Amino acid sequence: MTTALALHPFISSISVSASATPALLSLRVASVREIAADVRLFELHAVDGAPLPPWTPGAHIRLHLPGDMARSYSLCNTPHERDGYRIAVKREAASRGGSSYLHEHVLEGDVIVATAPANAFALADDQRAPLLLAAGIGITPIYAMAAALADAGRSHRLHYFARGLQHAAFFDALARREEGLSMHLGLDVAETQAAIRAALAASPAGTPLYVCGPSPFIEAVREAARKGGWRDADVHFELFSAPASAVPDAAGNAVQDAFELVLQRSGVHCTVQPGQSIVAAAAAAGVHIATSCGEGFCGSCESVVLEGAPAHRDSVLSAAERVAGRRIMPCVSRCAGPRLVLDL
Repeated sequence: MTTALALHPFISSISVSASATPALLSLRVASVREIAADVRLFELHAVDGAPLPPWTPGAHIRLHLPGDMARSYSLCNTPHERDGYRIAVKREAASRGGSSYLHEHVLEGDVIVATAPANAFALADDQRAPLLLAAGIGITPIYAMAAALADAGRSHRLHYFARGLQHAAFFDALARREEGLSMHLGLDVAETQAAIRAALAASPAGTPLYVCGPSPFIEAVREAARKGGWRDADVHFELFSAPASAVPDAAGNAVQDAFELVLQRSGVHCTVQPGQSIVAAAAAAGVHIATSCGEGFCGSCESVVLEGAPAHRDSVLSAAERVAGRRIMPCVSRCAGPRLVLDL
């Protein structure tokens, strides 16, 4: 049977405003090993042996690689592993350079520069037993969540969709520890959708739902949840790359005209040129807007719009939020008019 949906790589939202440039960490690669077909696990320690910044399940770090590449990867440690960071990287056939570089060039002993962990996909402070769904490499943050929940003795269920056992990263560890693990292997699209509906039907509507995987999988889960009576607030999801279907604006047209950008609280007026991001234009004017993914899928740069019509290119905001036009992801989105005023 064929695989459920194209298994390639990570969304929730967090509001931030202008802030200092994030500190960078120098990390030594302590080990590299294959944990599934085309998936390598990299263990990273501080070069100077110092304790690394703390993190919570769902967090990611952003690696700065040669050629101005910056890529985000979820931490997939278990709760007792606090002496370093672990990331699992799937080599993508359509890699934009990050996964192929890590697989082909990064070896034990090498040093990598990364930002400190950020978390836009954290477990909510909710004692209800959550439902976790992961597809492909989307297991990485879900694995850390499941490990933390199991360590705390909290009830939960995990549904893991993969092409086959050889493609299922962390399967052995999950099988040993997870009493509520359900594996879904080699399903086609219709079978995957049916399995998603069955998983949701077995839980009360409103059960905290955490989803990670390719965008078609996430959309299938979100649609099933909506039909099953879930509120948007109870559905937490994260993508590992911006979906190819993301559209530039409501009409589906590219928006590349220059426009005036006003950062109200900073008192900055500047022009965003065609092909230039709002973040880049603001930085050139002396204002740093904190970002993480840089591609509109993590939500870390979400900003409030005071005036103007956003041309949304992100995969974070809901349809209702896009229509309201009060929020924007300045790392990728632009303005559909001549002037955009942000509360920054």
